[in-house]
Amino acid sequence: MKTFLLSLFLMPLSFVFSQQISGSVVSDSASVRHLLVINIDSQDKTYTDDTGQFTLSASVGQKLRFVKEGYERKDILIKNNDYLTVNISKVIIEIPEVEIKKKLSGDLAKDSKLFDENKQKVALNNDLWHYYKAPASLEVLKAKPGEFVQPVSGGFGIGKINNKWVITDLVEWLRKNLTDDYFTSMGLGKAEINSFLYFSLRSFDSRIILKYGLCSDGDVGNLKLHFENSLLQYRTSK
Repeated sequence: MKTFLLSLFLMPLSFVFSQQISGSVVSDSASVRHLLVINIDSQDKTYTDDTGQFTLSASVGQKLRFVKEGYERKDILIKNNDYLTVNISKVIIEIPEVEIKKKLSGDLAKDSKLFDENKQKVALNNDLWHYYKAPASLEVLKAKPGEFVQPVSGGFGIGKINNKWVITDLVEWLRKNLTDDYFTSMGLGKAEINSFLYFSLRSFDSRIILKYGLCSDGDVGNLKLHFENSLLQYRTSK
């Protein structure tokens, strides 16, 4: 009798914790497919289908996160069990200003050449010219903290010069500088971060990073975009 009463007591609790939340994701009234949906509290995750719809285990009071490259990330607190319609916004990409130095002639083939270079590109070329003409500073050539430096000797080197980093160094650098919170926010568990990084870096051109042992801000931006693109491939490969 006691066992029966205990079962009746636990049934509502198991029902609550096994709820399914369904919904759809749209942007400008168009369905958004293959978007990652994460239950931040339980770390359960799924992707929207070709019609932008999803179903995920979640309960009232938990928070869902919606992530896809090219769209702004969005978090939603579940307030009830109703069907969710989630609107997300596309990331706004600013187009560099174009300076027209000559008057238009009316000849499309001729006038289009006036748009080949913009202010930003010209300024960058000028900065690079001054940079390469300037003598190297000994302070700049010093090793950064934690950076490996190739031994230096007189005369000419013979044979292949090894990279300053190997792929393991890059993986360790990414986990330290991006932090595990970045990867868990993508829906990865801490135990699978290394596995994901090695998988993703196989399709990323990291030769320059490994050669000089330096990951610039631009490299980090490119890597983040690459990680979000390869996340779905990583999931489907398992």
